[in-house]
Amino acid sequence: MSFKLKLLSLALLLSCGTNALAQSDSLLSEWRYLTIQNELMKSNAPYLTVDQAAEKVEIRLGGGVVWELLVDSGTTPLNVQRFSGAFAPDTAVLFEVEYVQLLKFEQRFPDSLLEIVSNAMDMDPSLLQREIPVMFEIQWRDGPKLLVHSLPEGEPREVVLPWREKLDRWLKGFGGSHSFAVQIHRESALTLYRVLKDGAPAFIIR
Repeated sequence: MSFKLKLLSLALLLSCGTNALAQSDSLLSEWRYLTIQNELMKSNAPYLTVDQAAEKVEIRLGGGVVWELLVDSGTTPLNVQRFSGAFAPDTAVLFEVEYVQLLKFEQRFPDSLLEIVSNAMDMDPSLLQREIPVMFEIQWRDGPKLLVHSLPEGEPREVVLPWREKLDRWLKGFGGSHSFAVQIHRESALTLYRVLKDGAPAFIIR
């Protein structure tokens, strides 16, 4: 066999090997996604999904979509491509909410009334609606910060944070945390605020 033929044969072998490895990595990645998604579905708890290709942000429960991020008309949509890319490292697909901080709200019912209603209905007072969120931020561990706001019906009240907490979060943001903002419908904002508690999972589909 000539030297040129040997080189061509080697190139073909390397090409086939590279394609096989690429297919193997693709199958492994798909299996990994399906495994994690299956575990999330079996947990019977709501979780956030950020689908980079479909450019969708949803809340799923089991195998169904129960909430989708829809911006108010005339407002700038969330750049899902950039948002999903802010979760690091890009080899990870599962992230947790570090905190959800209410910043502005419309007060609905006073605590005294909630206590009366909860006693009468034998319900946990925390399950009753105390306030309607107007502005709040969500910070993910190793991920971005999302400022969510909606249009209030009345005059909103501002949550006064201790200055140490403000300073701590400002320093975290200064350290490189990516920040995004979006305006959504009141009911959508309320659902997101109630569902995404500390430690709630976010599944990033890259």
